[in-house]
Amino acid sequence: MKIGILGAGGIAVQMAKTVAGMKDVENYAVAARSFERAQAFAEKYGFSKAYGSYEEMLADSQVDLVYIATPHSHHAEHAKLCLNAGKPVLVEKAFSYNAATTEEVLNLAKEKNLFCGEAMWIRFMPMYRLMAEYIQKGAIGRVNNITCSLGYSLLREERLTKPELAGGALLDLGVYPLNLISMIYGSEPPMIGSTCAKLDTGVDAQEALQISYKGGRCANAFVTMMYQPDNNAKIYGDRGYIEIDNINCPETFRIYNQDHKLVLETKKPDKQTTGYEFEFIAARDAIIVGQTECPEMPHAETLRIMQICDSLRNTWQIKYPME
Repeated sequence: MKIGILGAGGIAVQMAKTVAGMKDVENYAVAARSFERAQAFAEKYGFSKAYGSYEEMLADSQVDLVYIATPHSHHAEHAKLCLNAGKPVLVEKAFSYNAATTEEVLNLAKEKNLFCGEAMWIRFMPMYRLMAEYIQKGAIGRVNNITCSLGYSLLREERLTKPELAGGALLDLGVYPLNLISMIYGSEPPMIGSTCAKLDTGVDAQEALQISYKGGRCANAFVTMMYQPDNNAKIYGDRGYIEIDNINCPETFRIYNQDHKLVLETKKPDKQTTGYEFEFIAARDAIIVGQTECPEMPHAETLRIMQICDSLRNTWQIKYPME
């Protein structure tokens, strides 16, 4: 499968390095806002083709799948461009800047009968899938509480401080704990309380989420782009608990019984490279069999998480200029 990357920024670099280490998937084309930038990127990361416009790359019949690596503010626009050109797309998270534009893209994918997926990598990782199996088998009993944190020092990243680029901690980082919690608790509508601290530009710098579900279950998540906390999580059941080291890309998870005795420890598989490879494999497999979405990250979940983000931003009175 020949991959075309739309955009040549930091995320594009990670994807290029990932694809370079894979079999049956090839770094084929890259498109940027200037040919010079695309050409420099192609030469550095081993792409066959470089294009100075997105439309040129999408006209290349050899491109089998496009990875959208532009800022959140432009994901929906660029996804539509790809779908209207007949190209399947894998969209960098967050899928878009709000639920309305997300739904437009997903509906277009269905109308065109083309694959469209969100690159929410934790949904595809074997570590999380294995952990979910243990939970489903009752390793810690009924899950009653989840606590997690995620943050990095990102204030130097200009795109994250600008409202016009849909900046802020929520869309760049908050979507990870929201997805982790949803992977465990399912799609039951939660009740969410929250606090948010904003930068002078008006975007959210950090937030604390208190999430509750029926039956007394709850979750707590802290997200920041001002510094790096431990980035770990604990999942508490009535028969034990699970510790996760680094929720963004798990290094290890440990299962304890209710007497705090270690029952099982599982480490990241040696065969894993960047961790992004699993979303490409899932997209490839879905395209081969004619599916328009991945079972690991179905359209309904992409839309639901974006609706939660909309609700949170509404509470915080954060609105992007393009809305």
